[in-house]
Amino acid sequence: MGLFTSFRPECIQIGSAARNKQEVLAELARLAKKSRVLGKVSEKRILDALQQRERVGTTGFGDGIAIPHCSLEDIDEFVVGLLIAPEGADFESLDRKKTTTFFFIIGPVSQRNRHIQLLSAISKVLKNPDVIERFLEAFDEKRVGQIVEELFRLVDIGVAPGLQKGRCLFHVFVQREEYFEDILQLLSAAVAGSIAVIETNAAGYYLHRIPLFAAYWSESQKGFCRLILAVVDKDLCNDVIRRIHTVVEDIEKSPGVLISVQELFYSSGSLEF
Repeated sequence: MGLFTSFRPECIQIGSAARNKQEVLAELARLAKKSRVLGKVSEKRILDALQQRERVGTTGFGDGIAIPHCSLEDIDEFVVGLLIAPEGADFESLDRKKTTTFFFIIGPVSQRNRHIQLLSAISKVLKNPDVIERFLEAFDEKRVGQIVEELFRLVDIGVAPGLQKGRCLFHVFVQREEYFEDILQLLSAAVAGSIAVIETNAAGYYLHRIPLFAAYWSESQKGFCRLILAVVDKDLCNDVIRRIHTVVEDIEKSPGVLISVQELFYSSGSLEF
């Protein structure tokens, strides 16, 4: 299922009288109910689930953006919608500023991997500040839908489940912490159930224990080091590589990020996020 197929045009709204988090969540619950997927789910149940998620931690990530989301039993499809509040609302955002753009996700409890994939993809789209301006300048819901389709198709690099294609194994070694989250989000948006992260050390950490090399490294130099492993459909490999190069523009000039890709003879099964 592509990202855009989870978006529900009937769940777009421009304008809101909500001024605080509870009012916004109530409005999102009403908006979500417009989807046929939630036809048998009460508005109160949707609101309760959204509130429960917010108690874990705010989904207002700053820069005018929030991605409220929750999971429900007894549904088998995702509902992704968008509320635009040009005047902004106090959503208890991390930067303490008003929030204007609320993408929301309501999904099946049984599809946790897909839920995280959607969160990663939407987060990636919204990182471009020009995107928020485009939404705020949109004159009606139809135009908002067109912008969403355009943006989502840029990140919609997944393929329909069940297709038997060749696969490749990505090893992405990351020593530059400032790139880790972006690369992890990029890969998690591209694959579902085939990604893992290993906390590791640079070779110098072990060479230091060998007397011959002890003078060239110390415990204080341990630093940041992660290995991301991801199984990616072969047809998508070039696109994923290109996107990583977009995140790490100086990858060939400065050490700290290394990409290695190999074709897999066999792969089977999946992992939980």
